Formats: sequence, C-alpha cells, structure tokens
Amino acid sequence: MTPTKEQLKQFVNQLNEATKKEVITIEATPVAQLPLTSSKFSGLPYVPKGDSLPTDEQGNSFLMLAQINCEELPENSIYPKKGILQFWIIDGDDLYGMDFDNPCSNKGKRIIYYPEIVEALSPEQIKEQYVLTEGYTPMNPHQELALTFTSKSEGISINDYRFDTIFSEKWNSYFSQEIDDMWDLPEEISDILWDLIPDAMEHRIGGYPHFNQQDPRDEDSPYTELLLQIDSDVTDIMWGDHSVANFFIKKEDLQKCNFDDVLYNWDCS
Repeated sequence: MTPTKEQLKQFVNQLNEATKKEVITIEATPVAQLPLTSSKFSGLPYVPKGDSLPTDEQGNSFLMLAQINCEELPENSIYPKKGILQFWIIDGDDLYGMDFDNPCSNKGKRIIYYPEIVEALSPEQIKEQYVLTEGYTPMNPHQELALTFTSKSEGISINDYRFDTIFSEKWNSYFSQEIDDMWDLPEEISDILWDLIPDAMEHRIGGYPHFNQQDPRDEDSPYTELLLQIDSDVTDIMWGDHSVANFFIKKEDLQKCNFDDVLYNWDCS
C-alpha cells in the first residue's frame, strides 16, 4: 500500500526527532567595516600583538574566510564559550587550498583558535602584513560580511554519509517494507520525501551538511562534527560554479579545542 503524504510527513518528523542535532544558522550581510574582533566572513582578521598572519613554508599568504567570535554566538554546546576561531585558505590557489588526496592537510588551509581575546595589532599593522595576490578566491577579501546567528535543532540532511543507513532502518521499521535506501522507493514517493527532509543549504555551524555532489567521508569516518559550512550566495560568495564548502572535525578534538586535524572539502555542481 502506498503511504499517504500525511504518513510521509509523520515518518519524516520521527526521522528528524531521532537524528536531531543542534545547529547555528548564519546570515551574512555586506558592511563597510567591522571591529577586528567581530564575527565575519572575509575582511580584516583579529591578530594579537606579537603574533603574525599565517603563511606557508614559502611565505605565501593565506586568505581569511571566516572569523567566529564565540561570545557572539547564541547559547550552544558546539563551539567553545570564549575566544576567536578563524578559517584560512591559501591565497591564489584555483583549488582554494583543498587537497583531494589528503583533505585534512594543513598545507592549503589553517584553522586558528585564540582562546583569549587580548590587545590586537592595529588595522594599519594588519594591512601591512595582509598582502594578497587578488587571484582565485571564493569571496572578496576586502568586503567584510557581518554575521547574524540563529540557533535551532534539525534532523539529518539527505546528503549526509549516514543518511541511507538510518533512513532505510527507520523506513523498514515504520512501514514494514524492505528497502536499501530512499531511491528504492517509487519516484512519486521519493520526490515528496526530498521536499520534506532538510537540505541544509545555508551557512551554518553544527548540524548536518549539504553537498552538491557527495559526502567525502566514508561510513567509518571519525569527522562527525560540522565545524563550519559556507555556502555560495551568488553576490558575495562563490565556490566554483555555485558550490559549498565544509569543515569537519572529530568530536573529541572539538571538545578539547584542538583544531589541528580538520577535514576541509568543497565541491562543484
């Protein structure tokens, strides 16, 4: 017997409840200039006095993608309570710093955490160090985007590497019907489910990811936590041909504020 749309809605509600995770959604708005310590996409980074901007072994600069001031986030159990977390990629690389063979490599990306906010270099001092090639970048390094955060909970997204297993187990139990994944169902059913299940197509911290292609993690991957996702928005951010970038971390590393081992991925449509 074919499930009704109402039955499908009830099923998705149960699926969401069983898999719900905390997520902080992000809205990015272009502004003229923000304080150095503010949360932002692109723009001038916070750099403590006595410190310097990241460079690679050849002295090449990195571009700051995102800066999150943890105290500006809504109450959450995802990020540290204090400090600043920054996301950087190597400047001028047409792959935006991604390493296909080793997506956890720090050769083309850096995740920097400052647990305490102290006196910073001045904007003028930072500008002297922050010299970019103006080459391949997913966003304009001179256009700061102010970030607004909203917290919620959400069920598993359709692109997550755990989706097929969890979905089929729940479906087989709920409808007493044996399938291996959602695509075993008739097209009219899978189309309704596609519209009901969260797609996660937005900037976000935590929760589940979105991909234009497929999840780079395998079923045994320990990189279960979405540290940050930056989507394309046509006007201010563009990953390739309208793609999305994700940063994943092991749960135990996130709890220890150890950001040395982060999986970085972006894909094309």
